[in-house]
Amino acid sequence: MSSIRSYLLIAVLSAITLTSFVAALYGYRAGVAAADALFDAELTNAAILISTLLPAETQASDPVPALPSSEVSFQVWDDAGRLLLRSANAPQTPMAPFEPGLRADNFGGHRWQILVRREPAAGHWVMVAQRADARYLLADSVVRESLLAQLAALPVSAVLIWLIVGHGLRRLERLAGALRSKAADDLAPLQLAEPPTELAVIVSAVNGLLQRLEQSLGRERRLTADAAHELRTPIAALKVHLHNLAGRLPADDPVLLRLHADTARLEHLIAQILLLYRMAPDQYQARMEPLDLTELAREQIAAHYPQFEHKQQDVRLQGERQMLVGDRFALATLLQNLLVNANRYTPVGGHIRVSCGPLPGGGALLQVSDSGPGLPAAEHERVFDRFYRRVGARHNDPAGSGLGLSIARLVADLHGATIRFADSPFETGLTVSVELPARRNA
Repeated sequence: MSSIRSYLLIAVLSAITLTSFVAALYGYRAGVAAADALFDAELTNAAILISTLLPAETQASDPVPALPSSEVSFQVWDDAGRLLLRSANAPQTPMAPFEPGLRADNFGGHRWQILVRREPAAGHWVMVAQRADARYLLADSVVRESLLAQLAALPVSAVLIWLIVGHGLRRLERLAGALRSKAADDLAPLQLAEPPTELAVIVSAVNGLLQRLEQSLGRERRLTADAAHELRTPIAALKVHLHNLAGRLPADDPVLLRLHADTARLEHLIAQILLLYRMAPDQYQARMEPLDLTELAREQIAAHYPQFEHKQQDVRLQGERQMLVGDRFALATLLQNLLVNANRYTPVGGHIRVSCGPLPGGGALLQVSDSGPGLPAAEHERVFDRFYRRVGARHNDPAGSGLGLSIARLVADLHGATIRFADSPFETGLTVSVELPARRNA
């Protein structure tokens, strides 16, 4: 069952119902025993009363009228076995053997409890009978009233249990609220004032997990940052040696070209790792300010124009002034990565379009379209994984790092934006859309 509250409600009500049934069963048996004792005493009193009121010299006569309920009957016999007196609902034959005591027998289509009493002084046998079902009706009535009261109390009990359990789970709800309210970079221990024993164990376990997670992430961040920083020095030295080597070898030497390409790729990878580390939520301090998205796109296109010109690509910017509130460095980084990807996957002489405009429902829309090979729908989510690169991309473009879209998603998350992929307006290619919500608009 998905709800603890519902589980406790059903479990407690089931326990109450079960115990009520057992109690009712015990009460029924006790009620029947008490009714038997009560009615047996009444039969004895009735037999004594009949013996007391009966004249000493009694002759056989017509039957006396039966009681209105027809649940009690009696007979009076003499020692000679003659019927002296009977009720109208009593048979003319003895209801029971002439043996003093209580017994059960059938006559008249019913089960009867019969008391046989000998009156030695008068020489009479008095037999008083009562229908057995009258005894059970009394016990049934008592138990039925008790069960009805318990059944009527079940809805009230359910409401009370629901409220009580809900009150008891408020601490758990507060714990869940404290966890939900924690930011992505907040790994501080949970602080609950005097948690109950059951929740104290959970709080302790969660705090232990947060501590281990913080230590693990700290080690990862330090390793990434230290490695990237330390690699900058040998990369700089390698570039100096390559520059010196270029003076001794032809400019088109394949080994020299390969070394330049590998060095550029390694430098780009280190820069992307440092940028990824810097853009992490627990590291980056966003500075939101009003800015023109179209102008920012124009600046980034101009900064990377030599790359587009090198591949003779047609790059165009569409859109009017589009103001929004955002972090200039982060959005510039997002634009940079989208433009670099478009340049990388668009062939020589291809087309790239950048457009900025408003969203239909409010907000800003940034789109970067290219005439490259496109992206299969099955890879729309995988391309955001760090270091993931499409099959064949590493061979076609060894300078890629597989971190560009991961960084783009970090920037989008920072602004509450959504990144979507769609077909390009060109014959082939991909359109990357970044939808910035209206609440970020200026």
